[in-house]
Amino acid sequence: MNKKVSISVSAVTALSLVLLSACTSDKAGQEQVADANRQPAAPSNLNASGFPIVKQPLTMSAMVLLSPSQPTNWNDILAWQEYEKMTGIHIDWKAHTSADITEKRNLALASNQLPDIFYRTKTPDSDVDKYGAEGSFMKLNGLIDQYAPNFKALMQKYNDVRKGVQTADGSIYAMPYLTDSPSIEITSKLFLNQEWLKKTGKKLPTTTDELTDVLTAFRDGDPNGNGKQDEVPLTSDTLDKLIWILRGSFGLANKGVGNENWDVDPKSGKLRFFPASEGYKELMAYMRKLYENKLIDQEIFTNDGKKVLAKNEQNQIGAFAFGNIVALANKNANDFVGLGTALAGPHGDRLFTSARGHFGAKGAFMISSSNKNPEAAMRWIDYFYGEEGIRMLYMGIEGTTYQKDSSGNYDFIPKLTENIPAGSSFDQVISKYVPYAGGSLPTIILEKYFKGGETQPAAKAAAENLQPYLPKELWAPFGFTAQESADKQSLEADINGLVKQRTAEFIQGKVSIDKFDDYVAQLNKMGLGDLQKMYETAYERYKK
Repeated sequence: MNKKVSISVSAVTALSLVLLSACTSDKAGQEQVADANRQPAAPSNLNASGFPIVKQPLTMSAMVLLSPSQPTNWNDILAWQEYEKMTGIHIDWKAHTSADITEKRNLALASNQLPDIFYRTKTPDSDVDKYGAEGSFMKLNGLIDQYAPNFKALMQKYNDVRKGVQTADGSIYAMPYLTDSPSIEITSKLFLNQEWLKKTGKKLPTTTDELTDVLTAFRDGDPNGNGKQDEVPLTSDTLDKLIWILRGSFGLANKGVGNENWDVDPKSGKLRFFPASEGYKELMAYMRKLYENKLIDQEIFTNDGKKVLAKNEQNQIGAFAFGNIVALANKNANDFVGLGTALAGPHGDRLFTSARGHFGAKGAFMISSSNKNPEAAMRWIDYFYGEEGIRMLYMGIEGTTYQKDSSGNYDFIPKLTENIPAGSSFDQVISKYVPYAGGSLPTIILEKYFKGGETQPAAKAAAENLQPYLPKELWAPFGFTAQESADKQSLEADINGLVKQRTAEFIQGKVSIDKFDDYVAQLNKMGLGDLQKMYETAYERYKK
């Protein structure tokens, strides 16, 4: 009997231990789940919401691209001075021109001597993915979830934003430049001098042949009336912008600018690297003819915005490609008007493809891995994805730089923008107060606050005229895995480099168009086939 009792007690004891162990395990599991769902505690110096962002002032270093219109010291811009007062965060801006921003950015990344934040450094998507995966840029998913309610709302609202910002594995390493404005989403437009059209008896062109005819009249007809043949029929601040406004007429970039040199072949329905296509060859031949006959600015390969503005001050320009008028023209800005329709090309293509969706650029803002205050940095930038911050970024300070009328419309105070000095521009004047000149800021542009040149009447009308001729689908950038991104970057350095080189050489006549097939063969030797496979894989993910 004692033996039976002993066995019974042992069994009960063992059962109790099992039950206790199960309960303890279950409780531990619940706690682990709770820990996984629990947001990390905010740093002691951070206010989780409201202003100031930090309890004690701090300084962050930042690299930024300087627009030619802006003060060389970004802290001289009124909006940044006010935001520092609001947040308690001082930004030590290191501004670089477009001529050296790429070198400075690459040097910082290669040496791992990183600023706390990269702000509008024109970082290519491939670099965002590559250096994010390698750890130079901080992964932002958790920070966005906890400290970026404005940006989270935009990801939910716009499908192309959600698709475009993530890498293939769902990681987010950058905050993008976004727009909700058709006038801006048509990235470059063609503007023609309507006074010159009247003097030469020409109408706005509707085909590429008619454009050639108009430019020839501008070259030969002395429309500026000075008795000299000093007219520049067609120009821009870069060669790229001329290509962008013409390539839709040759059936190219039929998914917009979201993935640079890639679109869909209309015959096969497959992904296409269009700089290797027959249409691109025809575009090069057309532009070669324009350049050879001095219908394109002979300085196009070394141009910049200041040079174009100076030529417009002398009434020397017949047409130019840009997103707006007022950045490149001042006293004769009212002389220019946009196309009434997209230009039909040699095969009847009447597309305008210098356009994109809401997603402008992925790498507008990155937090470096060495940043000791990433939570504060995320709160600092998220303000500019909400209405109040957008208004400050584009209009400045209410009562000081802008006012709201009785109808609820916002505009700059007239005394700031009236009587712009000769040799200056609207952007140069406004840049004393707000930092948007040059575009591509980490924010979303709303037209009711953005008073830049794209929303001025002539540019807005040009965009409305072109709207019916845009591609039906405008791609956001595809997402790539870390390995794909590294491989892609290696291939694209050579392939895109050759495209840029040969494009210039074809147009200048340094390389004959007859050598186009040799150029395509060289692209294939460089690994275009492998690059094609990477993009096809990414495209399949994008569609899903």
